[in-house]
Amino acid sequence: MKGKWLISLGLVVCLVAAFALPACGPEEVTPAVEEDAYENYVASLSEGEYPVPRDCFEQAMEEGQLNIYDWAEWWPEDIYEGFSEEFGINIVRDNFADMEEMLTKFRLLPEAEYDFVLPEGRVFMQMRELGVLQPINHDWVPNVNEYLPEATKQSWYDPGYQYGVASDLYVLGYSYNMKYVDDPRIPSLAVLFEPDEKYKGRITMLNSMYGTVGAALKYLGYSWNSDDEDELMEAKELLLQQKPWVMAYESWPVRIVLEEEAWIAEQWYGDAYFLSQELESVQIALPTEGTQKGIDFMAIPIGSTHPAAVHLFMNYIFRPEVNTLLIETIGYLPNHTTVGEFLSEELREILPSEEYLLNKCEWETSQAYTGKGLELRSAIWEELKS
Repeated sequence: MKGKWLISLGLVVCLVAAFALPACGPEEVTPAVEEDAYENYVASLSEGEYPVPRDCFEQAMEEGQLNIYDWAEWWPEDIYEGFSEEFGINIVRDNFADMEEMLTKFRLLPEAEYDFVLPEGRVFMQMRELGVLQPINHDWVPNVNEYLPEATKQSWYDPGYQYGVASDLYVLGYSYNMKYVDDPRIPSLAVLFEPDEKYKGRITMLNSMYGTVGAALKYLGYSWNSDDEDELMEAKELLLQQKPWVMAYESWPVRIVLEEEAWIAEQWYGDAYFLSQELESVQIALPTEGTQKGIDFMAIPIGSTHPAAVHLFMNYIFRPEVNTLLIETIGYLPNHTTVGEFLSEELREILPSEEYLLNKCEWETSQAYTGKGLELRSAIWEELKS
């Protein structure tokens, strides 16, 4: 995603040069050259930025590449370009359409050679259980150690941040185009689940059984994580009644929202914020009935072939200026102890309040995605998508 208000990073120019070996002069390539590269890197850092250790830096320079598996058009391109320019490391990206696609790939290819992935909380937990993530080397991410809030360092998702670094916090809401949607019930989920006739074929829901079924459960007054069969069957009936109004189950409905084909879209809050920046008539709603809250993680798959480069990248992401750029662009809640004070007034005004997060939002737990909760949701989703 690309915002139009990006904070300037003032990124430093790449400090690492390639040195050619002359035919008969090995004495011309000395340890001092490599040492200079690391010392120059350290000297280039701004106040509040911490360098990775020498062994991480030098190994990353030798690796020279970083393979990323992430959403398309989500994080700002300035981040990838700035990292590559500064360190001379080539970034190769592969994209997934939704979380289920990413999880399926690792189920089928557990040792896929990706260095960096961005799973949401539920998928992060499932990947851990599958054994497809490797531990974080805390010695190689000093910015993370310095700026990751204590609450997330010891989160129930991953106590001690052993396998993942929480990059941001999110909530699920919906966007609506006020040119076509003028409904006094906003921000209630009633707009989605008891829609006016004129909205038929103009609504999108997430292409996720958890996000779609969860929203129906919240509208009915139940827990997002319910595994009660009666409650889930009631949610199924509600979703089947809604289906004629749904034009698509789509996790990234950018085109159809911006081209005004879809008027109401269930979306992650930051995605809705992005669309509101692109099209003035798009507004954001946080459901009155409550919603899901969660954490996005930066993680390293077991098939990573560039372990030092990925730690260097994680450390780069947690530089205060870089992390501010990230949050300003994606419009999610920061998970960095200093970034909040640097955010624009515009973004701070529209982020969910602490009261809303505490009183209206639920974490997604294993009750929803294991055992009876998973079985019932899968059956509902299969019927809904058939």
